[in-house]
Amino acid sequence: MARSVSCTIMAYNEEATLAEATTDVVDALAAFGDREFEVIIVDDGSTDRTPEIARALAARYPQVRVVTHERNRGPGSALLTGFAESRHELVCFHPADQQLPFAEVAALLPLLDEHDLVICSRTSRPGYTVMRQLSSRVYIALVHLLFGLRDFDDFNFVYLYRKELLDRIRIETRGVFMPTELMIKAVAAGAKVAPAIVTCLPRRAGVASCGRPAVIAETFWQMVRFFARWRLRPRARR
Repeated sequence: MARSVSCTIMAYNEEATLAEATTDVVDALAAFGDREFEVIIVDDGSTDRTPEIARALAARYPQVRVVTHERNRGPGSALLTGFAESRHELVCFHPADQQLPFAEVAALLPLLDEHDLVICSRTSRPGYTVMRQLSSRVYIALVHLLFGLRDFDDFNFVYLYRKELLDRIRIETRGVFMPTELMIKAVAAGAKVAPAIVTCLPRRAGVASCGRPAVIAETFWQMVRFFARWRLRPRARR
């Protein structure tokens, strides 16, 4: 049984919810009692009070530390920074926008005692615009078609990993497509995957950057480029 957990909190202009998100993560991981844990707040180039709040949280909780991007790089890069900084056996992440109860994520950690990866589907997509709903459906259909992952119906929401799995997979993408790339490569490498379902809540503050048309377009372009490398150039799999 793994005895230690690293959780990355991704924060970009999340001054309204970062303190609550961090407290939820600390409380949920502390509730295990027998697991060492750390919380890594990745400030992804925020321009509001997020950096100040993050530093105050690190001063309050000994398990919390802060890593800062000088400019906004996007959620994929924030995750990769958190993964690189993670020191423990199990790795998870939590968006600071508080769109899911972290206690539900923490409850899934025991699945990693017998699996390498947990992938979570969401109960719904509250607050999504029609365009974002449509783009999500098209995205999932393309992942099914291009990469054969038909047993799963969500690819960019919540994952939990064994650190040893992350350490042996080389990630090429730095954008929103990154978790999907990791999933594709993990399955191809024979990783044991556990599916799960978690609640998705409406965003209470701020604006979701993933819903911007430019981000949606870039994500699909990342998928196309990755497909070209993955399927059409076999050497890229090594």
